[in-house]
Amino acid sequence: MEPDQLLPIMKTMSRLLLLVITALLGNLTLAADSPLPGTAGFQSPYDVELVIFERFGQGLDEQWPEEAGTPDISLAVGDLRQPGLQGPDAVLLPREDRQLGPSVFTLKQKGALIHEHQAWRQDIKGRSSNSWYLVGNQRLTGLVRISRGRFLHLETDLLLTTDQDQDYRIQLHRRMRGDELHYVDHPKIGILIRTARVQTVEPAASVPETEIPATAPPVDEPGEQRSPTPGSLPRSMPDPT
Repeated sequence: MEPDQLLPIMKTMSRLLLLVITALLGNLTLAADSPLPGTAGFQSPYDVELVIFERFGQGLDEQWPEEAGTPDISLAVGDLRQPGLQGPDAVLLPREDRQLGPSVFTLKQKGALIHEHQAWRQDIKGRSSNSWYLVGNQRLTGLVRISRGRFLHLETDLLLTTDQDQDYRIQLHRRMRGDELHYVDHPKIGILIRTARVQTVEPAASVPETEIPATAPPVDEPGEQRSPTPGSLPRSMPDPT
């Protein structure tokens, strides 16, 4: 395909992604407190939904190394591709809990190839944790890790094999605010990732009727963003530099 023929396709994909992300940001909500088998001991639970799709006709003018290398899958502590084999700190969510289905449908209608669409609840650990999980399919496979410092961090180490037997290793890092939808751009793929902190409820301590405490407004923890009010647009987070 000639470069002048690719330009309209690239512009259409960019407009599509902007519309998808704008629509979904308005509907983003926090996960409700709901018991899920295998998550009783989670200290910092988040619901995560991830979509990875291939962008055809992109990256043709990029310079790629001849030897892409391969992800070290021995680092994986679990596998998000198969029900029942999630790992020590993650449990897959039911399909009906996914919220990015309309976006996936639209991307497919526009010719994008979906490599991964998965949702899970994860007890997200600190930046030094080794919580790498396997994702993908035969064409795109590799690892993702989500960790937590002042912000949430998404890291990927993926290998994409095209019909021309060309391998592309995709190592990305995105710093994210919690309770937001993010789009991660790459010349060969796009990633939509939605995170929502699970609001756990501590058991109420019994107090005498004469000592009922007054209601106080919630206080944000250091480094945490207060949950968006219903109907409001969460603030967007630019790529880290």
